[in-house]
Amino acid sequence: MYAALSAVYMYIGDENVKKKITGRALVKIRAILSTVLLVVFLIVVFTGIGLYFAPSGEMAKKTGWTFFGFPLFKLERLHAVSGFIMAGLVFIHFGINFNLYKNEMKQLFKRDKRAQ
Repeated sequence: MYAALSAVYMYIGDENVKKKITGRALVKIRAILSTVLLVVFLIVVFTGIGLYFAPSGEMAKKTGWTFFGFPLFKLERLHAVSGFIMAGLVFIHFGINFNLYKNEMKQLFKRDKRAQ
């Protein structure tokens, strides 16, 4: 995860790296990243729903409660791990799309000369 974040940092700050990763390769990277981010998001949502409806830990153990075959402790672990993965992917996604975000913010806060 650290290597991926440092690669994003290099991409944001180094113009030579930006020139090397352009066009079709960048579109592929963005598509793969967005797809993985969507899958991880769906896992977080699924486990979050299961945890919301789960009984307390002791009650879940006594009754053998599961959510689609996942016991409570596995839901908690899967939710935590996928949450951290999702957070890392969001940072990478933001880093790769930083210029797009910057341009969108310029458009959002751009003053209309006709209104003055």
